[in-house]
Amino acid sequence: MEAVVEKRHKKKKVPFSGTKKIALSFAAVIFIGSILLSMPFANTLDVRPYIDNLYIAVSCVCVTGLTPFDVGAQYNLFGEIVMAILIQIGGLGLITFIYLILYQMGSKMRMKTKMVFSEALNADNAKTLPRLLKTIFFYTASMEIVGAIILSTVFVPRYGYVRGIYFGIWHAVSGFCNAGFDLLGSTSLIKYNVNPVINFVIPLLIITGGIGFRVVLDLYDTFNKERHHKSKFCFHRFVRQLHLHSKLVLVTTFILLISGTILFLAIEYKNMATIGRMTFGQKLAASFFQSTTTRTAGFSSVPMVELRPATKIIMCILMFIGGSPASTAGGIKTVTFALVILMLHSVYTGSEETYVFHRRIKKRIMLSAFSIFAISLTICFTALILFTITDPQFNTLNLAMEVFSAFGTVGLSADVTGGLSFAGKIIDIMLMYTGRIGPVSLMILFTRKAHSQVDKEIKYPDEDVIVG
Repeated sequence: MEAVVEKRHKKKKVPFSGTKKIALSFAAVIFIGSILLSMPFANTLDVRPYIDNLYIAVSCVCVTGLTPFDVGAQYNLFGEIVMAILIQIGGLGLITFIYLILYQMGSKMRMKTKMVFSEALNADNAKTLPRLLKTIFFYTASMEIVGAIILSTVFVPRYGYVRGIYFGIWHAVSGFCNAGFDLLGSTSLIKYNVNPVINFVIPLLIITGGIGFRVVLDLYDTFNKERHHKSKFCFHRFVRQLHLHSKLVLVTTFILLISGTILFLAIEYKNMATIGRMTFGQKLAASFFQSTTTRTAGFSSVPMVELRPATKIIMCILMFIGGSPASTAGGIKTVTFALVILMLHSVYTGSEETYVFHRRIKKRIMLSAFSIFAISLTICFTALILFTITDPQFNTLNLAMEVFSAFGTVGLSADVTGGLSFAGKIIDIMLMYTGRIGPVSLMILFTRKAHSQVDKEIKYPDEDVIVG
């Protein structure tokens, strides 16, 4: 009898949710990576304190690119390969690789397991997983191979065939995964700021990696439909057939890229410490490069510390927005930002609903977007306040760049990262980790709760309050 009572009162084990499994998978890869980077056989110089290797592992897995020291000088070939693997896993997600292995092995998976993979890959349902997975790996491999071949034409003449091709592959992976790491020293890509190949290929890799795999699949499917249409190819019809998500991503990305380029060019045009000495064509190319990389990649073609204050503020905004959902990019994401702007427009026009491209956006999605925006902004400002306490020696605007760069998993720093205190590095680590898994986890959490509470919601009487 006692045994029966004990059994009844025994607590049921609560399984990990998909959100927790995604977070833990990133944490596990970070821990393993930090241990490997701390080994003497991974270092050319003396092994640095564990906090520094942990920082690099977090920066790699969260595809950020912030480094407190020159990784090209610190780590040997083994260490660099570990970094590249961490970047690739961080960009695509560990769960993506696990699903690929299980799928190839023909393992049978329970529905709960499939739901975790669906959440991690932003798939509509479990049925679309295999096709989405194939798209992710084929698309990733294609872009990185093409990028590596073209980049090798720049590095081979300078470093020789073996190291030049290796540099081409390494920086193609870093570029497509929006990581922003390089092996070229503390000056990043500044020495290549007038090189047309670098100014075109790196931004192309960043854009294709940060646009989102579901958008790529939608573009591919829609193009195939249009190609097999009875009449000749019609661009207008092609655009009209795209999903609303794809339209929002493409339009927002285009607007951010163009506006970022124009603003950077206008403000820095006569700044001799950045692009002032270049020809107009070189200034335009450098401005486009910086506009693209600021949104989540982190490569720098001009010294960040020399930028004008207005440019730094604009870059903080772009870093906060980041790339697109279900991509290798970070930030609150382009669609979230677009929905917040659309919500403000609806309020301004007095509309109770939000419309875009002749479609109505569900209120729960609008509230999720606004919640992600508000929570993320709160995290960033809280971190900035903490930074002014732990590292008061730095200019506040430069610290703001560090905060938005870490949270947006960008990797641009105005000479702050290398001089951070132990507490400052911990804050940066937390920002990078939160910035990588936070927006995705919040969206999954809000969506699930909205679905589960639809029928349980209690309706109370309305009453007005004074605003403003």
